[in-house]
Amino acid sequence: MSVTKRIIPVAVYLLLTTVSILNFSCEPNSSITESTTSGGSSSSNGKTQASIITGQVTSSLNGIPIDSAYVQIISSSINVSAFTNTLGKFSDTLNLSANTYVTIYISKSGFVTDTIGVTINLGTNYSMGEVNISPVSSGGQKPSGNPVSISLLSQTSSNVGVVSSGSVETAGLTFVVLDSTGTPIDLNHTAKVNFYIEAQPNGGEFLSPSYVYTNNSGQATVNLTSGTKAGIVQIRAEIDLANGKVIYSDPAAITIYGGLPDYNHFSLSSSLVNFPDPTGIDVWQVYSNVIKLFVGDKYANPVRPQTAIYLTTTGGYIQGSAFTDNMGTALADFVVANPFPIDPTLGPGFATITASTADENKNTITRSKVVYFSGDALLTNLTPTTFNVPNGGSQAFSYDVSDKYGNPLASGTKVSVTIEGTNVGSEGDVNVSIPDTQDKAWTHFSFTIYDSNDTLNVSKPCKITVQVTSPNGNPAPQVINGTTN
Repeated sequence: MSVTKRIIPVAVYLLLTTVSILNFSCEPNSSITESTTSGGSSSSNGKTQASIITGQVTSSLNGIPIDSAYVQIISSSINVSAFTNTLGKFSDTLNLSANTYVTIYISKSGFVTDTIGVTINLGTNYSMGEVNISPVSSGGQKPSGNPVSISLLSQTSSNVGVVSSGSVETAGLTFVVLDSTGTPIDLNHTAKVNFYIEAQPNGGEFLSPSYVYTNNSGQATVNLTSGTKAGIVQIRAEIDLANGKVIYSDPAAITIYGGLPDYNHFSLSSSLVNFPDPTGIDVWQVYSNVIKLFVGDKYANPVRPQTAIYLTTTGGYIQGSAFTDNMGTALADFVVANPFPIDPTLGPGFATITASTADENKNTITRSKVVYFSGDALLTNLTPTTFNVPNGGSQAFSYDVSDKYGNPLASGTKVSVTIEGTNVGSEGDVNVSIPDTQDKAWTHFSFTIYDSNDTLNVSKPCKITVQVTSPNGNPAPQVINGTTN
């Protein structure tokens, strides 16, 4: 749990106390009275879990427990309050539907109001232990001058998740205001700090509160609560000085990450769909990052980073899990090895790669991709087996290049047709590069040779050679001898 602690001025304490007395009816030493207002906190299927916050308030001067100190716990969707008992102790129950960042104000007349920011994890109790608050007259800080600069001091997190993502949806940012000597301004020079969003994904994200008065350490804290869109939020703190001058901080950035995977935004692809199969000679081949996953949430944003995707295959083997990056993409290695796949519908050589993950309802969602393990290269059915092309005539030929199951060979396969003769030309599939495919159209080929029309009309020998080079192996070339005229 990350905690941010600050102290706010007496004037603000009096305002908080007045508002709290109007909104809550609690007597000293009584049990805690809770009041919850509506807001933007996310809900997990409409269910909530109880988290108990406890603590003891004591004086920093002598350690004596403080009776009737006012404790107020606030977030974007929570506003509960209590008074400490005679032992300075308090306890309150928060009904939460997600991990929630809360701000806890502790105030007592004659003491400097203390503020603590903490993230309460869903269903987890949190003990503040002993909280010391200082008498107003206790001093201890170097007197300051007027404010001249403001900057970000700390933040509880550099990122939050979109609503209903299961991640923390609120982050606290604490700014510090300094005088000309670099000393944090004190209560005598307290300043009103206004907070603005300068850039945002416009998914309903908001700041709370819109302004804060600095405490006796010159600090002011604001909370950012996410909306429904992922993106970058830039926050600026600004002070309007009495002389009309404005001082402001550099923009502080918080990343809003996406939510949980959504089936309609879940995709699986492979950079290859046809792999040369070497398993017949007891070797294997690793294809790095060949499997690609794209995972978005229901708002069409990338899911939060490090979302786990599980993978399996019916042929060879695959990296068991992959984790998304900031863009919701993930890569996995695939190994072509035993077992050789046999698909009940598509037949030998076809393997199904399946990716699965869980959506926001904890349902398993899957996507799959069929790949092919192509076998040894075959060159077959070269016809006709002889020819005699008349003067000025032509002859058509056809041939097949495939594996033993009649499917295409792997990408990188090349077929060349060489014609040796006099006054002979050719057209068609005489120089073929087979792409990465499972389409059987890439197993049947044809070409035509033609004799130039000349006045001699003399029979001349002609030789045709068809040759295949492939990652699947190099079958013996086939040769046809004939004549042209």
